[in-house]
Amino acid sequence: MPGVVSASELAAYVYCPEQWRLEHGLGLEPANRAEMNAGTQHHERKAGAEQVAGKLITLGSLLAVLAVVALLLVLWWWS
Repeated sequence: MPGVVSASELAAYVYCPEQWRLEHGLGLEPANRAEMNAGTQHHERKAGAEQVAGKLITLGSLLAVLAVVALLLVLWWWS
């Protein structure tokens, strides 16, 4: 969309107005494109690991609740 400023453009300008001018004003590509792509891949892997960790935490919580319910049922049955 012409005339719409993206969040990445704002971040680039806040971080370094000269970077914004070179990339978005003059249309020059950054020289460290390989490093930027490696960083993107790193963050994608990290996000995937965090999703797995979140699911495992949920599973652990569910198992803890089931253990408490099982313990209460055993105590109720013995009394």
